[in-house]
Amino acid sequence: MYYWCGWLSFCFNLFNIIICLLIIFSIFLATHSNAVADSITEIVVTEKDGIYQITVSAQIAATEKHVRQVITDYAHAYRINHSIIESEVLKSPVDGNIQVRARVLACTPLLCIEVERVDEVSTLKSGNILAVIVPEKSDFRSGKALWKITSDGDKTQLSYWASIEPDIFIPPIIGTRLVIDNLRDQFMATFSRIEQVARINQEREWNDSYDVTTVANSVNDLPCIARVDAAQR
Repeated sequence: MYYWCGWLSFCFNLFNIIICLLIIFSIFLATHSNAVADSITEIVVTEKDGIYQITVSAQIAATEKHVRQVITDYAHAYRINHSIIESEVLKSPVDGNIQVRARVLACTPLLCIEVERVDEVSTLKSGNILAVIVPEKSDFRSGKALWKITSDGDKTQLSYWASIEPDIFIPPIIGTRLVIDNLRDQFMATFSRIEQVARINQEREWNDSYDVTTVANSVNDLPCIARVDAAQR
């Protein structure tokens, strides 16, 4: 009897510890999300008839030149989106364009799947960047995205709009909600990393005594900054 009481007491205490850790982790995530969201002025993700619409706008604390460099560094797209596990630039049949192939690990709390995406990428006369999904090479029925990069002095107004239709089964209601939440979290993190990498590159360009530690501490103090810098070297 004493043995069973001791075992039940141990399980109860372990359960309490796990609950406390989950609460602490949730508070950490909420604080982290708030820090990331400071520069984002708009983020909307919706779904209708299996098509997901994404709109994100933010003021990036780096020049337009450096923000554009980060966004168009397609071969190293994993630096700004950790869901991208590999990417490469391919030749396009259209003069002046390129194709970008990316393998993406799409995860929700329930499961993770790998999806392939190939985009036909062009730079418009306005300087905006248009990416149109090539369905026959992708796990998407259709889709397109537009990056609008506008100089604002020593800062940049960055906007992203996309419409995508996955060619995979997503369970209705719960599955759709999980995808929406995942996309929202991904783009909040992506915009934060765009700013981090752009500011690092900007600092390196003009400061001979560049120290990544100083920049890291000034960019939301995010722990992933060290990984971003390591990936660049």
